[in-house]
Amino acid sequence: MDTTLFLPSASIDQTCGLFLEKILEANPRVHTELVEKAFRFSWNAHKFQMRKSGEPFLAHPAAVALILAEQHLDEVTIAAGLLHDVLEDTTISRDDLVAQFGEPITVLVDGVTKIKTFHMKSRQERQAETYRKMLLSMAKDLRVIIIKFADRLHNLRTLKYLEPDRIRAIATETLDIYAPLAHRLGMAKIKWELEDLAFKHLYPEEYKDIVAQVVANRMERENIIDSFTMPLRKKMDEEQVKATIVGRPKHFYSIYRKMVQRNKPLGEIYDLLALRVITDSVRDCYHVLGVIHSLWKPIQDRFKDYISTPKNNGYQSIHTTVFGEQGNIIEIQIRTWEMNQTAEDGIAAHWLYKSSKTEMSSDDRALTWLKNLIEWQKDLTDSTEFYEFFKIDLFHAEIFIFTPRGDLISLPKGATVLDFAFAVHTQLGVHCIGAKIDGKIEPINKTLKSGQTVEILHLKSKAPSINWLREVKTAKARSAIRRWLKTTGKHESIDLGKKIIQTSYKKLHSSTPFKDHIPGLLQFLGLNNLERLYELVGNGEMPVSRVMQFFQARKVKKSGPSTMVSRLMGTFSGRDQGIIVGGTDNLMIRFARCCNPIPGDQIIGFITRGRGISVHRQDCPNVGYFSSDSERKIDVQWDQGNQKKYLVNLEITGSDRAGLLNDISQVYSEFGANITEGVIKTLNQQAKIYFKIEIRNLNQLKQIFRRIQKIKGIENVRRVKDYIKYPQSEPE
Repeated sequence: MDTTLFLPSASIDQTCGLFLEKILEANPRVHTELVEKAFRFSWNAHKFQMRKSGEPFLAHPAAVALILAEQHLDEVTIAAGLLHDVLEDTTISRDDLVAQFGEPITVLVDGVTKIKTFHMKSRQERQAETYRKMLLSMAKDLRVIIIKFADRLHNLRTLKYLEPDRIRAIATETLDIYAPLAHRLGMAKIKWELEDLAFKHLYPEEYKDIVAQVVANRMERENIIDSFTMPLRKKMDEEQVKATIVGRPKHFYSIYRKMVQRNKPLGEIYDLLALRVITDSVRDCYHVLGVIHSLWKPIQDRFKDYISTPKNNGYQSIHTTVFGEQGNIIEIQIRTWEMNQTAEDGIAAHWLYKSSKTEMSSDDRALTWLKNLIEWQKDLTDSTEFYEFFKIDLFHAEIFIFTPRGDLISLPKGATVLDFAFAVHTQLGVHCIGAKIDGKIEPINKTLKSGQTVEILHLKSKAPSINWLREVKTAKARSAIRRWLKTTGKHESIDLGKKIIQTSYKKLHSSTPFKDHIPGLLQFLGLNNLERLYELVGNGEMPVSRVMQFFQARKVKKSGPSTMVSRLMGTFSGRDQGIIVGGTDNLMIRFARCCNPIPGDQIIGFITRGRGISVHRQDCPNVGYFSSDSERKIDVQWDQGNQKKYLVNLEITGSDRAGLLNDISQVYSEFGANITEGVIKTLNQQAKIYFKIEIRNLNQLKQIFRRIQKIKGIENVRRVKDYIKYPQSEPE
């Protein structure tokens, strides 16, 4: 439409009439009463406002509404498209909009509106919260994102009028967020136009070059497509298969990505052409596949059957790539008409056209990713973290893994055993210790590949640690681990903090019970409840010395000089021996990896911030990081009655000979030590052997040392300390 029709001087009746004609041309089923009301309201709200291009502001919401009509959306969505900027760019309030159009349309408009009413640290943080708000609005009504896509499309079409920095920011955001989101929701047509328009503005020279080459080769391209189409049409007629064949080139941004990824010029990219065969039934799809493979040789690793295993966004099609007679390569997609509509329009076709519902259905495959994303984001309180997580989750490629029962689970490329365990069931993930992958036992961090069958191994005694967050790629696994650590860690922090405070107070030998001081202590520290105090001390956020300052200020009687917390006593054993540690790492008592202490080693503890007590050997070089911090040191001792196993790394050197490995293994067996890992290296008749073994205590290790040293040819046995210098302020 002529944008001058939207000027304040134009006739609103004439402009509205012409606009409604355009809407009905695009979607004859629309009831125009609501659309007309929204048009007139938007006309008055945006009156006298102009865009950067110099055209009347109303031209933009009118264009957005027309895009929505072209997608065959209903009058409520089209009306919301007309109104989508009134809350953000005019003085109209939410209450005004509800009064005029009701809650459903207001929810759509509010869902598209950017967050700008509260202060944030950065533009990125505000942007992240806008995305989060948009996702939550989508959960209520998916038409929110469809309107947002239409809004972004028209903005991209008129982007040239903005400042260069703003153009780059919008184009980059489109490629980073909106195009991948359209792909995730199965909206291929929207995705392609978003990508090509963003590409045009972000890389103008590359865009012009590719367009020029594609136009120049148009005749050649059409001849190649005909060379495949004609024999395929003839063969399908012979087989009496009813189908439509459509030839299409790859989109410009898709071509550019192939050139970048393969580091080749356009002339050396041979799979730029595609045929689409659309049939009436799934049976015909597989019939056509057989016809194609009878005519041309397929490329085996380029065959994908997304009909039997649909993508997460609901996409279904068969893809096969074949060699033509002249050496040309072409991709052929085979799908039904229903699959084609879903592939082109995604959720708009798959969901809105069929049911006219506004809420997500539990069996709607295309929306599973969105529902999961909305659930997982609840555990992310930091906006920047959410933004990065959102971007990563949008881009991942899929792999398909089988359960032992034959169920198929989709995971992102690079997913691990732990990701798979959480994908099957949260409790299976929480207690995962490894897996059998095609019958072979593998650790929790083993990366999976498509087609593998995975059986999760688990123990009820196993529990997540903070290190698990490094071993997972999926949002579901990360969210579940964070939730477990947060819940369980809080309880253990409270228990540990209570013991630390009680022990420190007991050393004061006060004549009054601790409970009598609680109200004054909480007021002194600015806390609301005792449980929160215990938690802060237990997780290391508040030194116990800060708590003791309250009693020092009131001159509570105490014996000996004032000291910071250094040991836990009677709570554990009734004896003055500090905390007793056993063989099980948990959230609050952890054995430092830098020195791997075992019973018999002299050890020391350190209260870390948020990670409980870290136990080190006293000769560990990392002890120097905290030895001067008396507030965080704590005495720890071994539980002598503990029968747990501990891992030790050994290095054995000697003369290489037949039977050497067997002789060493016999020693481990004789003293009840279990080998978990072993590596042997030989050079010039010399052997260097590394073992990781499970032992009970230092005495057992000394016996093993003495026995191995007596083996013929052994020159040296030593415990590998392999200390790690950590860069952070607090060692692990």
